[in-house]
Amino acid sequence: MEDDRLITLATDHYTAAEVIKARLEAAGIECFLSHVHQIQGAGSEGVRIQIHEDDVEQALRLVNEWKLEQEASDRKNPKSIRRVLVAVDFSPFSKNACLYALNLASRLQADLKILHVYYAPIVDLVPITDAYSIQVDMDINLRELESQARKNLLEFVNDIRMEAGKKGMEGVKIGYSLREGIVEDEIARMAKDYKPGIIVLGTKGKGEKQGDIIGSVVYRVLDKARVPVLAIPEQSRYDASREVKNIVYATEFDDKDFIAIRRLMSILSAFEIKVHCIHLSKDPKKTWDEVRMENLKDYFRKVSKGVEVTCHLLEAEDTIRELEAFAENHGIDLFAMVNRKRGLLARLFNPGITRKLIYQSSIPLLIFRA
Repeated sequence: MEDDRLITLATDHYTAAEVIKARLEAAGIECFLSHVHQIQGAGSEGVRIQIHEDDVEQALRLVNEWKLEQEASDRKNPKSIRRVLVAVDFSPFSKNACLYALNLASRLQADLKILHVYYAPIVDLVPITDAYSIQVDMDINLRELESQARKNLLEFVNDIRMEAGKKGMEGVKIGYSLREGIVEDEIARMAKDYKPGIIVLGTKGKGEKQGDIIGSVVYRVLDKARVPVLAIPEQSRYDASREVKNIVYATEFDDKDFIAIRRLMSILSAFEIKVHCIHLSKDPKKTWDEVRMENLKDYFRKVSKGVEVTCHLLEAEDTIRELEAFAENHGIDLFAMVNRKRGLLARLFNPGITRKLIYQSSIPLLIFRA
């Protein structure tokens, strides 16, 4: 019958689809899930939420109301980070980054989404005059690429879930997503759809291939997504026994600091930390810098009561050497800064300097977009 025609209301991963189904049925709307992959279980993507055509108007109204309620809740509680997104390429470096993301999600009681982006160029096609044969050949190649990428992703996710169980983090909801395209573009699209509070990236992948998560991707993601990015350097190794304690926040003294500081403290709200607020000063007298630093210190105290904050004005003739010495002397676990076009991060991303800080450092870098 025409009245029994099913309409796809939304497509989501299995867990979210079950939640929507339960809420719709509680409102008296019959709901069905299709494309549920039984093997993939609770992490499966692409589950369709279907309803009868006659219920579409009521269902859309309810979904819109729930969305508005959630947005209002998020505005009232900006400190709550409910989702962590980590992009992986299956290299040891991205697994290491994923373990950092898992620990962060566990401490914040947030969900974790593992994203893999594969690149599917048109390659190795035998010249054929039959256009249909060419299309069939392309479709087969693309399906094989997708199939292998999905297989690798499932194995990776299962490995992370096993690690979560071993580390007592089995309570973290771990989902995954597979996308085809350019890495930074798909990360940005995923961030727009998933709305994570933070994106975690490793700064080196398996090689120089376009699909790998490498250091340059971090900077390009910052240009495309407004979400803070936690970059995990190649030399950094996840250690469950080591707590994040000493944090550096590098300031250039502008209004962007206030937003970044609030976000920083929300991300680290579950950790007992000490913040070292630093400025690389070029003013020999430092008088005006000292006044601005005290104002910033007062702001830290307002948004993070109980957190110890110390301020430091450093000489900046050799930026990297100064930062390295400071990090070693104070046992720094994390650098945090704002991505300003002409600020400290821009200087650090000059050829040579960036490689030394990102590729040779063992300290994760948390970057906020200006």
